[in-house]
Amino acid sequence: MSDKSLPLSRRQALGLVAVTAGGIFLPAGARAGQVSPYAGLALFEAGAGVCAITPEVTEGPFYFDPKLERADITEGKKGIGLNVRLQIVDAACQPLPGARVDIWHCDAQGSYSGYPGQGDGQDIDTSGQSFLRGWQRTDESGIASFATIYPGWYRGRTTHIHFKIFPTTAR
Repeated sequence: MSDKSLPLSRRQALGLVAVTAGGIFLPAGARAGQVSPYAGLALFEAGAGVCAITPEVTEGPFYFDPKLERADITEGKKGIGLNVRLQIVDAACQPLPGARVDIWHCDAQGSYSGYPGQGDGQDIDTSGQSFLRGWQRTDESGIASFATIYPGWYRGRTTHIHFKIFPTTAR
């Protein structure tokens, strides 16, 4: 993008997450479990002094909190290896250490862990499984990193990775 003053499209925002460190904008006083109309995604390019805000998107029907604190979320799933690094920042684009970052996505065939009735024939059942899910706390630079595989896709959605941020209450 040559003009950094233009708002980012969703595609451009996702491209930045893939190339640079991504971050989350959290309004002052935001707490886990609250939904704020002002919360959104902030993309921060380290060293460039750029922090663009985009609207938040739907969480997706497949989130659950399996209490899986781990950096490697593959559980042996086959696919193209991927390292996802997210940098969580505050409204001033400063790193947010200690924030909880949950991540989840489908496998290379488009199925999520933990749910029945998936696939075009609604005949895939992954109940009781927890592959491609996990969470970590951000480090002092606000970064959480996950070893995973490149996600597939399913009817009606393009390839994507979900993440949810729970900021710490004390800073």
